Amino acid sequence: MLSSSLRLGCLGTRQLALTSRSRSGCPGRQGQLQAAVSRPGGRHMAGPHRPGLATSASAARLEGHSWLPKELGIRLPEHCQVPPATLPLLHQVLEHYAERTPGLRTVVEGVMRPRYGAGTEAARELGHDHFAFRTFGVPGLGISSLERILVPLGYQRMDDPEAPLTFPGKKLVATWFTPTDPRVRAVLPRVFVSEIQVERLSDAAQGVIRGATAWAAATAAAAGGEEAVTVQVLTALLTGTAPWPRPTLEQYELLLRESEYAAWVLAHGYSLNHTALALHRLPRGVGHNLDMNDFVRHLEGAGMAMNAEGGLVKVSPDGLLLQCSVVADRRPFDFACGQRRDIAAAYVEFVKRLRLPRFAELRAEELREEHLREGFEVGNADRIFESTTLAAH
Repeated sequence: MLSSSLRLGCLGTRQLALTSRSRSGCPGRQGQLQAAVSRPGGRHMAGPHRPGLATSASAARLEGHSWLPKELGIRLPEHCQVPPATLPLLHQVLEHYAERTPGLRTVVEGVMRPRYGAGTEAARELGHDHFAFRTFGVPGLGISSLERILVPLGYQRMDDPEAPLTFPGKKLVATWFTPTDPRVRAVLPRVFVSEIQVERLSDAAQGVIRGATAWAAATAAAAGGEEAVTVQVLTALLTGTAPWPRPTLEQYELLLRESEYAAWVLAHGYSLNHTALALHRLPRGVGHNLDMNDFVRHLEGAGMAMNAEGGLVKVSPDGLLLQCSVVADRRPFDFACGQRRDIAAAYVEFVKRLRLPRFAELRAEELREEHLREGFEVGNADRIFESTTLAAH
């Protein structure tokens, strides 16, 4: 039997389904809308689907096929203190991301394997520097909704909650998480989580967002409701979906005119926005000597469109954090009322962290993750956000 908090979550979702049908302006399609919201986070990206299976990604895994290139799997070192559920969840998130990001395979097969030895014995895995998620800053959701999941999975928040990273022009705040166990920080990704400050948007944009997320605020305010919201968010992570009904094209375009970030979250919810591959973790003699400008040329040679906002290579003021990203893939999305459009989906980023000055005397073979530049840089991240904006317009 469901706990009281879970029943509250289901009730909140059911109430939202009824509201969505009355406001959708889609007569004759109520059954489809109800089907989409009867399982919170119904999948909206167009693609193959099999009855009884949540997604084509889950179907593929049942048949022994994975969308994820083998080099992007994560393997934990022995005797590390990581909860057993952590790695399966991260791999599930990656699997859904790989399914909807064809550019990822181009990166691996067109650049990382032929140019940098990925998949060989010397570089069996490509390290993930970080995962990035986007959220709505509304009661029950936002950064805190993922914090409630990440902390039990062995992560810790790395900034002051009262002083997050800020992006005033985009009306965003952000923070990041790292594994608590130092032994896995060179293996498990950091997790960068941002949220849009909904209260700073126009009344019309707020209305769309608060209408979609009203169930979360109502559920979180009830006794034990935070647990129910967390279950909904966790379900969205595991299925690569949004914990609200699919939007109409009109709602999406309204947000897109004001904030591409908000429109992206409305469509994709808790799907992984991007993974950032850790170029500094490539084999010794490759990652250490890698020239980022040469790397960008290799990506362009493989047909990848690059995010050139602020330069092809984004460099932190201290010169120790180098980042670049491709433009997001555009993928078909099925809106309410049966409309389909190509919209910005996910993308791939690349990071190279250089050694901190106090470790200048270390030989290249002695360098470990803790000797390198840590954290994130607002100026770099602000431009990396544009990877979906460039694809959306």
